[in-house]
Amino acid sequence: MTITHDIPPFRMAGNLYFVGTYAASSHMLDTGDGLILIDIGYAESADVVIDSLSILGYDVADVKYILLSHGHYDHSDGVPAIVARSGAKVFMFEADNKYLKGFTPDVYLHDGDVIRLGNTEILCLATPGHTEGTASFFFNITENGRTYRAGMFGGAGTKQLTKAYLDRHGLSYNLRGQFFRSVERLRGEHVDLFVGNHSWQNHTRENYEKSLTSAENPFIDPTRWGEFLDSVERKLEAVIAEETRTEFVNYAHRGASEYLPENTLLSFYTGVYMGANGIETDVRRTKDGTLVLFHDKTLERVCIDADGTPVPPEAGGVEAYTYDELQQFSIKKGAYTDKIVRFEDFLRLFAFRGLTFAIELKGAGVEEETADLIRKYGLQKKAVVTSFKYDYIKAIKAYAPELRVGWLVKEVTDETIAALHAIAADEICPQASTVTPELVHAWHREGFRVRAWGLDRENMKTAIAAGVDGMTVNFPDVLRDYLVRL
Repeated sequence: MTITHDIPPFRMAGNLYFVGTYAASSHMLDTGDGLILIDIGYAESADVVIDSLSILGYDVADVKYILLSHGHYDHSDGVPAIVARSGAKVFMFEADNKYLKGFTPDVYLHDGDVIRLGNTEILCLATPGHTEGTASFFFNITENGRTYRAGMFGGAGTKQLTKAYLDRHGLSYNLRGQFFRSVERLRGEHVDLFVGNHSWQNHTRENYEKSLTSAENPFIDPTRWGEFLDSVERKLEAVIAEETRTEFVNYAHRGASEYLPENTLLSFYTGVYMGANGIETDVRRTKDGTLVLFHDKTLERVCIDADGTPVPPEAGGVEAYTYDELQQFSIKKGAYTDKIVRFEDFLRLFAFRGLTFAIELKGAGVEEETADLIRKYGLQKKAVVTSFKYDYIKAIKAYAPELRVGWLVKEVTDETIAALHAIAADEICPQASTVTPELVHAWHREGFRVRAWGLDRENMKTAIAAGVDGMTVNFPDVLRDYLVRL
């Protein structure tokens, strides 16, 4: 193949060398007892790395260790070719195994591990966010008789933390919170020489060109590390802020329930017609095990019997009837009536639409069947399963870890946040009256999307101004019109 060095291989400082390309950074450390490579790049990058080593007077056979900052293909696909020529051992955090092609690491890193070879020690810190298993590396170098601290943030890209990317790859929004926490952790590391995980991060090409004529090493700059951490933090905050506008979900709460019988096909269709891009509904189980859409514990509030008589309290709830028996009742709102809907019938009619679904579990024991139906209709990336009962969302997450879950709460405490993190929840659902811009900002930094409930026409406006990602409303047309005017 034709080998293109769009950045020539060169010594950055001390025993640290750049041996990659603009698109795929790779760095080498000469430890005096063998070479360490940090990242390789794409599959085709392996030849560039091998040629770069040769230009610098080294042999690929002397590579002893390969450290991977994370498992994405633009950092790892070239590994097998280097290993085949050197027999080097590969080090990486195990959480990123799913991204690798054609090889398995020899050593799985643990947070705080120190890799030693010859005259070099590399501190490996777990800094997840960009991926689940991102590693950051820190080591000392000596330049002109002085010792400097070099550091690499192993995964600083924020494009992989957009909602669209996370949804497409089935990744948790929680990664955003991990990213923010990793940035804060890395602020505690002093770095004199910032090693770019990608060449544009530390201006590798520009600083190389400066180094050809400058008496000072342009890579040594203790201010650059903090500036870079600030910049990537701002980028992710900007992504989230933009998504509160472009990805906002107007959930028709039990359909257009201000106008029509709640949790009925009539209400759902009308909600979509009114401009909702999401539907919120409730799941309960009947006496014969059928999952149906119904909110209350009893039929009394919303149901009438066959002759139009309101259902008395003693009639009980849907759990007291088979699905066929429930057909004697209708759900009523004003002059309109409609029948109780089976969950699967609802999915059959709506799952194919470009909607987001909030599915609230109203009773114990429905978690597994609910998850199975979500899977059957391919809604894993389009649905959030919620409940006021933490045990319900914990159970469904344990059964179907790929599903997104959210917790409906009247008050958010530190314990709430800890419990959500414990099950890798994606969404926090606070009562609208408790929402403030400061709280929403904090919840976003924890890695949660925020959906407000309990909306009226006034707190709807304040919740939007606070930056929530969506809300459940009985009047999706009103919310639609308000959003259009913003």
